[in-house]
Amino acid sequence: MGRATALTPESRGDTAALGGHIHEARAQSYGDSAAADLKILNVALGLEHEAIFAYTLAGKSGLLSQKAAEVGLEFQQSHEGHRDLLTKIIRDRGGRAVDPAEKYGWSVPLKDEKDVLVLAFQLEVGAARAYLSVVPKFNDRALSEGAARIMSDEVLHATVLRSVLGREVVPSFRLITT
Repeated sequence: MGRATALTPESRGDTAALGGHIHEARAQSYGDSAAADLKILNVALGLEHEAIFAYTLAGKSGLLSQKAAEVGLEFQQSHEGHRDLLTKIIRDRGGRAVDPAEKYGWSVPLKDEKDVLVLAFQLEVGAARAYLSVVPKFNDRALSEGAARIMSDEVLHATVLRSVLGREVVPSFRLITT
């Protein structure tokens, strides 16, 4: 990968679309709450696949300092743990776990470490907001608890990245804005 890369492939992972998929899952399956939960789990799994792809790409970019690469690897491993957990839950419930996309894209050029960190921050905030939106939507309350725990990891990642970017962490960082 070159040092100035624009990521704009056809398939795009979009954390903002999660809410729509969740509402669609709920609307289509009032009579089948287990199927609705599986659909929500698979959307969350898709977010984890996207995060793993992004951290892998960042690690191979040559744009990160050694410390940033180390932290990125830790965050990637966290997302791999989420992926593995979600995959197991989906399969244990008789569902089919979604596969990762062949590639994901973001319409931002990655020219330096700051660009990579900004993208990672945006993805982490998007994931935190997505998990926040699913906590009350699961029919199985144990899944709500699990989503809340994963959300706390996403918030931690976003907070670390926000700090590294030199942005005020508190009080301006909000998952919910009014």
